[in-house]
Amino acid sequence: MGNLSKILKNECDPRLQGELSYSLKEAYRFLDELIKSNPVLQNKEMKKSYGHIRQALVDVALKLVLKNSNLPSKVIMSPAKNNVNGYTYTMIETKGAIISPVKTRSQKDMPKKALYRSTASIKNAQFDLFTTEEDLNKLYDKDTPPFILLTYGGKNHKLQFIELGLPDVKNEKWIEKVDIYNAPRLIIGKAEETRKELDLSLTRLSEELLRGISDGTQQN
Repeated sequence: MGNLSKILKNECDPRLQGELSYSLKEAYRFLDELIKSNPVLQNKEMKKSYGHIRQALVDVALKLVLKNSNLPSKVIMSPAKNNVNGYTYTMIETKGAIISPVKTRSQKDMPKKALYRSTASIKNAQFDLFTTEEDLNKLYDKDTPPFILLTYGGKNHKLQFIELGLPDVKNEKWIEKVDIYNAPRLIIGKAEETRKELDLSLTRLSEELLRGISDGTQQN
């Protein structure tokens, strides 16, 4: 078991991986249904808007699912400066980790550099593959959790991978990654209620996004 796996097992809530995976799958499910049910989005020139729609759906899904799961977490969405497309940087503060979702072209790719990732990944500067579990416990506690990227993506706008990874942004490489695509959901009681609320929230969001696209206020 690698150090990241130990962090997820020993420091984070055991429900976390399943809820993150579920959030992304639901966002992609809704995106797929949205494209199929809206002819305007099927036009070739509209494909450039998929990225903006997908990220918005992912952000809302993560925020709502984590809230309903009662996981100890806080989702912070900060708008990107000087970005006319309204993109946001999302940070999830949760027990044992600080997590940020980002789409990558493939499982091996590092995401493009961004100031908030570089800053947050300073937390990982003292961490390497040879850190012992004893030292790890001294370095990372509730006051200094590691920074982890939640990476996801796939070809043709389909979700094919979901991973958690410790980034070494300075050297543009991964310290370690864990596949959570098939992580089971451990929360059963409110599953149906969450699904209904998620559908309503994503429907409202998609209507706003589609209005923006139709009005020409959202490009790319």
